[in-house]
Amino acid sequence: MSPAGLYVHFPFCRRACFYCHFYKRAFEPGAASAFLRLVKRELRLRRDPGLRVDSVYFGGGSPSLLEPGQAAALLEAASRSFALDAGAEVTLEANPEDLSPERLRDYRSAGVNRLSVGAQSFQERDLRFLRRGHDAAASVAAVAMARDAGFANVSLDLMIGLPAQTARSMELNFRLIGALRPEHVSVYILENAPLPAGAQPSPERDARLYHLVRRTLAGLGYGHYEVSNFARPGRASRHNLKYWRMEPYVAVGPSAAGFLAGRDYRNMADLGRYGEAVGSGRLPEARSRQLDPAKRRVVTGLRLLEGVPDVALDPFRFRPVPRPAESTTASATRWRSAAEPYSAVASKTIPGRSVR
Repeated sequence: MSPAGLYVHFPFCRRACFYCHFYKRAFEPGAASAFLRLVKRELRLRRDPGLRVDSVYFGGGSPSLLEPGQAAALLEAASRSFALDAGAEVTLEANPEDLSPERLRDYRSAGVNRLSVGAQSFQERDLRFLRRGHDAAASVAAVAMARDAGFANVSLDLMIGLPAQTARSMELNFRLIGALRPEHVSVYILENAPLPAGAQPSPERDARLYHLVRRTLAGLGYGHYEVSNFARPGRASRHNLKYWRMEPYVAVGPSAAGFLAGRDYRNMADLGRYGEAVGSGRLPEARSRQLDPAKRRVVTGLRLLEGVPDVALDPFRFRPVPRPAESTTASATRWRSAAEPYSAVASKTIPGRSVR
């Protein structure tokens, strides 16, 4: 079995971003500390010393509200429950306003070696629309501080589809990306979010911006390896690739979704119910199901630019239409009409190729 990943959902935020659809709660230091004790219990409930883990991802929420010592304690708890690789990729999502030189050095000492900075845009008008707690200068400073703290793997998040965005404003964003040289860039489209009065969704404009992103990042040396993700050679997110390559991943925390031994599960998206379950020694799962592995492989793999191997489509290929027992001309004609389209599709299959 491929090495697994570990996702830790930290649901607390100082402010609720209107465009974020993940489970979240208002941050209170005491509640966050109590929550971390529950996560350690869930890690014990899911203990599997033989399961090799080579990536950890702290997501949320706002995981940069975790104290570095708390992050270190969670990594220690993970190492007691699983076979955590010494060279595991350990990612922390971070808001620029939460970071300082000392805090970043402490995160690095705690074992975090990959930082995902939620810049979203380097244009002040965009940041005001998103109601972010930082300005463009804070994102630039966050990357510089991360480098000084020893982070050799930094990712930046950007958003497109914002009302005031234009090709020109995106070009200004790209200039800063070119100057900051992060190893990885994620680009997400604003979806299902309220717009200012008078503003209308523009899928055509968003599509043009998306293709502009693809062309420009390619010119800056970033390979487009997944629908929303771009990376310098060798810097694709090890953890996120597990989601799309059907590799196993453990997930802990409220609303977290995992995939183990062919089983998909999702934890309760309610902190109170989550705490009751874990506190009583029960896995806090709201849903668990075995999905058809062939279908799952195709659905997740098609998000990757590498696609899925041609053989992954074998379960969905043409199956011979049974020839009718009766031998009338009309029945034979109906049989040929039913079989011909599928035969034509099957005959065009090229073995050994990827499907994208």
